[in-house]
Formats: sequence, C-alpha cells, structure tokens
Amino acid sequence: MTVLTSLAAGAVPTAQDVADASSVSVATVSRVFNFPDKVLPATRKRVQAAAQRLGYLPNASARTLRTQRSRVLGVVLPTLLNPVFAEWLQGLAQAATLHGYSIVPLTTEYQLPLEERAVNLLLAGNVDGMILVVSNPARSRALKKLGKSRIPYVLAYNRHPAHPCVSVDGEQAVASVVAELVGLGHRRIAMVSGQLAASDRAQQRHRGYLSGMRAAGLKPALLEVPFVDTAAGEIKSFMKRKAAPTALVCSNDLLAIRSVRALRLAGLQVPGDVTVVGFDGIALGRDLTPALSTVVQPNAAIGKMAVELVMQVLASRQRLDATASVTLPWTFREGESRAPARQPIPKIYPPPKGATT
Repeated sequence: MTVLTSLAAGAVPTAQDVADASSVSVATVSRVFNFPDKVLPATRKRVQAAAQRLGYLPNASARTLRTQRSRVLGVVLPTLLNPVFAEWLQGLAQAATLHGYSIVPLTTEYQLPLEERAVNLLLAGNVDGMILVVSNPARSRALKKLGKSRIPYVLAYNRHPAHPCVSVDGEQAVASVVAELVGLGHRRIAMVSGQLAASDRAQQRHRGYLSGMRAAGLKPALLEVPFVDTAAGEIKSFMKRKAAPTALVCSNDLLAIRSVRALRLAGLQVPGDVTVVGFDGIALGRDLTPALSTVVQPNAAIGKMAVELVMQVLASRQRLDATASVTLPWTFREGESRAPARQPIPKIYPPPKGATT
C-alpha cells in the first residue's frame, strides 16, 4: 500500500509521510524545506514532488524558530501594470518556491518616497533578502539604508557598479536597433521614452539611442511621456512636426504598443508610414497586429537569476557585492512593426553634409 492510499481521508500529511513517499529520511525532508542548498538537486526535486502530491505544508512558525530565517524574500518593483514586470515576477516566484521561499512584492509607482517606504516595511518584516527594481541606484536612499543592513539584496534591470545587478546591456541593444533602422533607410528616427528622471533603464536606452544616432551622423529627437499613462495625445502631436520621424524607438514595449495605437488614431499606418520598435520582448507583443518588433530581454530568467544570487549568499553567509553582477544576453524579435523607410533614400552612410535628416 502506498503512502498516498494509506492516508486516511482528511488526514494531514506529515514529514514522515513525505519521507516514505520519496524514500528518504525525515531529516532529509527537513533539510529540503529548511536548507535546500544542502540537498542534492535530484533528491530535492523528488521530495518536493512528493510533498506536492501529498499536499504537505511545513510548519512555517516552527521552521522559522529552527533556522532563524523567515523564508521570505521581499520584492520591490515599480508597477504590475507593465507586463514586463509580471513576467519577471513569475520567474522570480517560481525560483523562490523551488528554494522553499515565499515572496512579498511591493510596488512603488516610480515614486522615490514609496520606494523607501517599501524597503522600510520589508526590513521591519524580517525578510531574509530583497530583490529590487529601483528608479536610480545612484541616488536611492532606500539602497543606502539597505546597504547598512546585513540583508542580501540584488537589483534587477538596474545597472550600477556599486551594486549586485542582473540585467541586459540596454545601451548596446538600442544602439544596435538604431544602426539596423539606418540600414533600412531611416534618417528621421525619434525616441519615445518614459521619463528619464524616473528610471535608469530609460536612461540606459536613451544613451544607446544617442550613441547610435551619433554613429550615423543623425540628429536625435526625444519625446518623454509618463510610464503609466496612455500618452496618445503627446505622440499624435509629436508626429505633426514638419519633419516627422519615419521610425520610433520606444524605451519599452508598453510605450511601443501605445505608440502604434496613437499613430493609427492619427491616420498613419504601422509599418507602412512609420516603423515602431519596442524594448522588453513581452509575450503580448507577438499577439498584436502588427506583431511588435522589439528587443527581447529574458525577463523570467532575470528574476530566477536574482533569486539564485540571494540563495547563494544565504547559503554561504558571505556578503553579496557588485562583483556578483550578471549581464544576460538580449535578442531581437523581428516582428512586423518595422519596414524600410517609406521615401527612397540613396544608399549613402552616413548621409552627406547638408542632406535632409
């Protein structure tokens, strides 16, 4: 008779039941849920699978007393209205669960006071570690306070030499996008960005845009819009300029999607009249018409890697510093929202002095 069939109806499964179902000792079951890094991966997966089948839940209060850990990670992020953060949070939560951790996510709405308040709440809540997306690591009071504590933390998407970060090279990615658009004949290439002061990710991507435009000998144009509002009116007004852009490089996919709608409301076709390129690679972009052309970040992998870094330092009890930072690769999804420039342009690169840009 198996453990699954021997449990009486309504009986609460115990650690001994999980041990019997996975052919390990009760001590091994305890280690899986209290110190998972000390158990071989294959054994850990077998015990976790048995626990899930049985519906076993370890006693959180007793576990905290034994290990002096809360088994909780604090997560600070700007918003869940942008799908990129939902994809990231899903990868993060899955990795945390595999290590026997739960998460407490708090959003900041891109506001520095809310960012500081979130960190204070999580510190007071005795979390074991934190994973954060902050507005600007260089001037974050929240990070200064966190740095004085002994709690390990990792930044996601941010890039800063003084903090452990998991990110992609957004600057290099956008410079490459601009170069490709120039190759397609575009000369009037503008950037639609979230407010630069509110996000170092937007700043990274803007630097890449400026670098790409300088390399092509082209004049940059920037439209800053709110991260969480539609911004359709601003985009429509921007496109009424005398030398309207033939291509828009957007600092994230949500802005790119809003740009496509704003252009259509203005009577323009994408990509027939205007090319639109995003940044993030959210899954929703593939389901649009036209499918969004975009720089793809491995969002779930960024979340998982951040958890792994925190788990490593919790296991080793060493301090996590900037040398642990990881830069993951990005890719480009061709999509359907980009096309050669509408007006025939001589294949001269860069354009000759005096040429219209």
